[in-house]
Amino acid sequence: MMRLRSIRRLRRLVAGGLAVAVVSGCAGIPSSGPVTKVADDGGLGQSAVRYAPARPLPGATPEQIVRGYLDAMLAFPASSRTASAFLTRRAARDWVSSSQVRIYSGPEVGGALDVDGRPSAAEDPSEPVKVRLGFTEAARLDRQGRYARRAVPAALTYTLQQVKGEWRITDPQDGLLVNEKFFTDYFRSFDLYFFDRPGRRLVPDPVYLVVGDQLATTLLTSLAGGPAPDSVESMRTYVPPRTGLRPSVPVSDDGVADVEFTDDLADATDTARDHLSAQVVWTLRQAPGVEGVRLLGGDTALTAGGDEIQPVQAWGGYGPSTARGRTYAVVENRVAEIDDGRIIPISGRWGKNARGAELVAVSQSGVAGVLPGDDAVRVTSRDGSAPLTVGGNDFIEPDWDSDGRLWLVDRAAGGTRVRVVSDQQQVQIAVPGLARLDVTSFKISPDDTRYAVTAGRRMYVGEVVRDVKDQVLGLGLPSRVFTTVSGPRAASWSSPTELSFLGDSQAGVQIYQVQIDGSRTTSEVARSGSLLPDVRARGLAIAQGGTGTLHVSDARRRLWYLPRGGSWRMIDTPPATGLSYGR
Repeated sequence: MMRLRSIRRLRRLVAGGLAVAVVSGCAGIPSSGPVTKVADDGGLGQSAVRYAPARPLPGATPEQIVRGYLDAMLAFPASSRTASAFLTRRAARDWVSSSQVRIYSGPEVGGALDVDGRPSAAEDPSEPVKVRLGFTEAARLDRQGRYARRAVPAALTYTLQQVKGEWRITDPQDGLLVNEKFFTDYFRSFDLYFFDRPGRRLVPDPVYLVVGDQLATTLLTSLAGGPAPDSVESMRTYVPPRTGLRPSVPVSDDGVADVEFTDDLADATDTARDHLSAQVVWTLRQAPGVEGVRLLGGDTALTAGGDEIQPVQAWGGYGPSTARGRTYAVVENRVAEIDDGRIIPISGRWGKNARGAELVAVSQSGVAGVLPGDDAVRVTSRDGSAPLTVGGNDFIEPDWDSDGRLWLVDRAAGGTRVRVVSDQQQVQIAVPGLARLDVTSFKISPDDTRYAVTAGRRMYVGEVVRDVKDQVLGLGLPSRVFTTVSGPRAASWSSPTELSFLGDSQAGVQIYQVQIDGSRTTSEVARSGSLLPDVRARGLAIAQGGTGTLHVSDARRRLWYLPRGGSWRMIDTPPATGLSYGR
């Protein structure tokens, strides 16, 4: 009880948040083996069913062995023990079931063939046989759980031989095969937390992991795997590799997760210890029931605020800014804040005269407006002083980041150009892969670590590359974000790993959300229960974190808003342009 009171005391002293994401979908279900209903685990929404697949039956044919092997990989709690029983002893020993996860649908098991590919009666026990498995590979998870959509036909051919009169598989595939139903029921989206290159910001890296009693262990094991190879220029880790991590992360009855590394951290700098603690605590805070973390490196205990039990709200300063955002637009040539249906001109010169600008970006750092003709941007302080004019061609809407940098995107002779304005200085940055795209919107993520663009009715996400001194060096290669919605546009960040955007539907243009890995698309209608009227929405302003009021502008330059828990309403105002979300 003293330990629990200590955790609660620290929770009152340190501010923070909880990030847990869920996934939805549907597919077929296993057809054999006992099932047991158990209590739901921590409100993550997973299927409350445990499944223990059957082991190989005596006299099973090669085809039955392959089908049983597929079914055995659907065990929950997750275990490869039963699946290994369908393999030869050597194959079971060498099989690395944790190397990846392939998610499939429509499996088809063919008949047994001999080594020459002819139908086999499987009568000669000394001769191996082959069985082909065809399926559609929907997606793939790497060893740490990173999602990659596939949606391609695939096939595997298994070789089986008899062991003591029973057929067994000699060449299992790398990793696990699970069907879409299993993935939907038992995998959930979580974030691994790494640091950007300067070590200033925690960067969430979304992964899918199996829920259950071992979630804390799985999270830390994935975290210890480090950033993805294509992110080494923008991310870094202070967490020792897997080889230095104790095999399990037990969680006590009072919610304390014990994390232990074999490496002694006595000689690590205070900064390195703090960064390691932040990565571990932010990652483990997603596990249900975890209230605090005890972190040891050899004989050295790491602390937060002097206490060896670090509360899950600790290290909030490394997360994205929690400053309240606001919605802005240009109404009657004045930049105005939109608050609960009210139009309030901002203080200063922009609130009196927007100089004809129809695209604006507003923050605590200043105001930027694209001037008529789209060939210049006027940048000032918030009150309209210290003006700077940046020339260009076909500017799109500017964007401020949380550090007060202004991002400008326009067209130059070589294609799309990106410049960063800070302290009256402008710098053009490298944008490999982005220059060839006809970019129509550009947004920096809430934590300043990623960018999102729409181009050609597609969405892309990439990383902001900085040096160790926090100077922006350029933008990483853009990766397309898959969505089931046609015509995505006007993308904005609703969280560091989720985009909100406008897309086409049978009910007209609606608002949708998509994970940046493309694993899940949901509609705002499903979240709020309110259908946006068919008004040909053009612009979108959404609060980060999915809280607060939603605003859209339509083809007739009208403004609409969706209050939290309410229905869409039109704001009675003159024509408005430049709808945006800022600080």
